Amino acid sequence: MPNVTEFHPERNNDEWRSNVESLLKTGNGKFHFQKVDGSLRDMYCTLNPNVLPESGNTEPPSQAKPGILTVFDIEKDGWRSMRYENVIGFKFLGDQTTDPEHESTFIQQ
Repeated sequence: MPNVTEFHPERNNDEWRSNVESLLKTGNGKFHFQKVDGSLRDMYCTLNPNVLPESGNTEPPSQAKPGILTVFDIEKDGWRSMRYENVIGFKFLGDQTTDPEHESTFIQQ
């Protein structure tokens, strides 16, 4: 398992978290994070109600747990949760469903 030491500096900042969620309600984002099992993952996701699939469960599970973000994973076509404390990078992609520039580039928003 990777030993990550460079987590996103704003990952525990409530204002940053709120801004991320607001952005995801308008478009797509890419998170690079460490999973609970220690492996690293890139996830392309959204909270934009205009692009969620019409069939199946389109309602996000409760966001009641502090420090946990639940989003719709575009590639897995389902709801996924992750811990903010494990975020290494985040990039807002707007209408894009993949990172058009470079897969390892992240914006510290």
